[in-house]
Amino acid sequence: MHAELFDRIHRADYDSDMSSPVIIEELLYDPEFERAFAKAECNRTWFIEHSKELGVFTRHRGRYVAAAGGELFVADTAEEIDRLVSDKYPGEVPHVRYIPREKCDLIYAYHLT
Repeated sequence: MHAELFDRIHRADYDSDMSSPVIIEELLYDPEFERAFAKAECNRTWFIEHSKELGVFTRHRGRYVAAAGGELFVADTAEEIDRLVSDKYPGEVPHVRYIPREKCDLIYAYHLT
């Protein structure tokens, strides 16, 4: 009986989520949006180029790190990292990551149909 109830509830949630309409809107070109992406890409590139020399993945496990304005910021919470970056670089779009406490391997998979 419990299995039937679980199946009914699970199907209802799945069906209702899957039957929600998807709305796609075309927006006008905004050059500010492009500048924000360029800043984010610049900070991501800086992070990639400097993370090893700064020991990001060994010294800052269990913490948040952000690259912005050619600097590395480190904090214990996402809110703190946001505050640190925005206080120094208000218009910057930082590259933010959480570094897990334990080193773990990530497996990326793609299902071919």
